[in-house]
Amino acid sequence: MMNHYLPTLSLSLALIAAASFAPSRVNGQAATTEAGRLVPQFIPGKIYTYVNETTVTMTLPSADGGSAERKVMMGHQAKLVTAARGGGAAGTSIDASTEQLRFVVKSGEREMKYDSADESTKNSSLGQHFEGARQRTVTIEVDDTPKIVRSEEKGGGGPATPMPGMPQFGPEELLQLVSNLLQGFPPDPVKPGGEWTQKGKRSLGQFGEMDFEINYRYVGDETIDGADCAIIEFGGDMKGDVEVSGSQPGSKGGKLGFDGKGLKGRLVFDKLRRVVRESTQTVSMTVDVPGPNQQQIQLPVRQEVSLKLVALQDA
Repeated sequence: MMNHYLPTLSLSLALIAAASFAPSRVNGQAATTEAGRLVPQFIPGKIYTYVNETTVTMTLPSADGGSAERKVMMGHQAKLVTAARGGGAAGTSIDASTEQLRFVVKSGEREMKYDSADESTKNSSLGQHFEGARQRTVTIEVDDTPKIVRSEEKGGGGPATPMPGMPQFGPEELLQLVSNLLQGFPPDPVKPGGEWTQKGKRSLGQFGEMDFEINYRYVGDETIDGADCAIIEFGGDMKGDVEVSGSQPGSKGGKLGFDGKGLKGRLVFDKLRRVVRESTQTVSMTVDVPGPNQQQIQLPVRQEVSLKLVALQDA
């Protein structure tokens, strides 16, 4: 039977989706401020607040021979407080923290829920598991290329989790959020209609890494809330054997095979403020999981991820 570990798989998928699949580097080239470049930058002395929403839907075989749907939804609000790096180094220091966190896992009529803004959910096993996330932060240093050059976790977290084996949520996901906001941009100056391809390996933090190949296109410009924004569309695929928290029966060393086709998304880049205002991506994939009698079953999975800048103010 698979049901004894599928909640773990569902939550792992949500955290993997939250990490996104933007590449961790652009063909080994550093970004510059050259005219015509779309270059992200965190400005010292600002507070950036982002909201990430993730929905993972899995179609599972049911006991009656049919199929059943399991869905996990995650909401994460992160605050990024920026300052100049110490010692006169170029770039920005970012103190990243989780302001709000929400998880909902639905399977048929059953539901597990945690919402950091809802006191009634904090005493559940799921609530106690994730409560420590808001007590853990990470300081991230970004140079002017831009890339992350250093990070330091802070905070001791909450009490021991009552759900061992469930994926954690904390500094690693905050680090991935910042990394994603810096990545996916062309290595050279580009005009509307320009295209570029990036491929390689993408780190997923505690889960391992995936191979990816993503094609991008600078569609054109739009004025959004009075800001001149570049619109970038992308699509591609990724695959790999990904670690799922806890040893999964029948899996190879605790790893499950992922094969994602049809990844597609849209990125809105504010050219004046040099920040990602919002992005969306959807990917359909299959996950190889162990079934009865050591047989492998391919489960269809759909991930929908959105990221939006909801506030930008002086620190």
